[in-house]
Amino acid sequence: MKTRIISLILIIAIIIGSTQIYAVTKSELNNQNNDLDNKISQTEDEIDELNSQLSEAMKEVQDLIVQISSYEQAIEELNNQINSVTEQIAETESNIEQKQKELDEKQELLDKRLIALYESGNTSYIELLLSSADLSDFISKYYLISEVAEYDTDLINSIRSAKTELENAKTELENNKMTLETAKVEQQQKQQELEESKKVKEQKVANLTAEEKQMEQKLEEFENDKKDIQAQLAEIARQEEEQRKAAEAKRKAEEAAAAAKNNSSSSSINIGSTSTTSNPSSYGYIFPVAGCSKANIRVLSYPSYKGHTGIDVNINVTGKSVVAVKSGTVVISKAMKNADGSYRSYGEYVVINHHDGTMTLYAHMLSGSRTVSLGQEVSQGQVIGTVGSTGNSTGTHLHFEVRVGGSPINPISYLP
Repeated sequence: MKTRIISLILIIAIIIGSTQIYAVTKSELNNQNNDLDNKISQTEDEIDELNSQLSEAMKEVQDLIVQISSYEQAIEELNNQINSVTEQIAETESNIEQKQKELDEKQELLDKRLIALYESGNTSYIELLLSSADLSDFISKYYLISEVAEYDTDLINSIRSAKTELENAKTELENNKMTLETAKVEQQQKQQELEESKKVKEQKVANLTAEEKQMEQKLEEFENDKKDIQAQLAEIARQEEEQRKAAEAKRKAEEAAAAAKNNSSSSSINIGSTSTTSNPSSYGYIFPVAGCSKANIRVLSYPSYKGHTGIDVNINVTGKSVVAVKSGTVVISKAMKNADGSYRSYGEYVVINHHDGTMTLYAHMLSGSRTVSLGQEVSQGQVIGTVGSTGNSTGTHLHFEVRVGGSPINPISYLP
């Protein structure tokens, strides 16, 4: 069955490769194009029919592999949430302790002031002013009274503010504790669902043919590879966010220092120009395959099937260049291979960090065609490889992803 699918894919390639376009008339060109579309459509129908012949057990195993990967990812995210909330709780408890100490000190100071006022009798501020020996003494006492009154007012206001902050901190603590308990319950549920799915999968695998078992292993390997890549990209995104916050804090501190010195100066940052080979989208992206557009994507839906984390540019793309959709830094450029040297998963692939909260992934490129390396700065439209079919691929195409925080999202709206 697998051989028949590959043969049919080769038929499509031969049809496309052997079709000669003679620019005689527009009508003839349209007829040739329609004939080619009909042949491709017919061959695709045959491939779909062969896919439908997969055993029900294999189809269920495919779904379970994706489901297991989803559960594992959810558990990992919940673990990270639990750790983060636990740290927040510890920080909030420490904050509450500090605020309570400050409030107690201010309250004690106010109590002493009230006692002092009580012990001083009923002498009013007016009586104090009227007892002035001369104008100079009057002015001196007036300013003294003003300072005392202002100090008492500030002290009372600061106590009110401290009490509000303390109450807010206690509310935040309770909310965090509730979030923590909810996350722990959800984690336990996901863990149970994961174990159940694994048991069902093992039962289903026992009923597979030798060929299907081999396919199952590749699918499982691919899901594990995707999970590792997602974790790696999430860590890159986390580090970049920390750097952004540190840079922002530094910028604000420098601005505050400059304002304190009344030093008004202007500065400009030149990010650098990018060469656009086509009109970019509202996100600033161009299309990832040179000379192509959304018309070269067969299915404009996301995901096109369960577990598919990107879109495939797969019509008339043989030999075409893969280009960076936007300027950025290469954070991954590698070939995913097995111990025997054969390609697996994404095959030849590249990931670019655009430093705007997004990263893009380009996969299944032609063997040895990658032109960029780790850490390299690339400009928009720069060639990074050639469309190919390495890894888990059944035909020449570019697998393209957009990721935010390391996680894949629908890339279609990002493209022009």
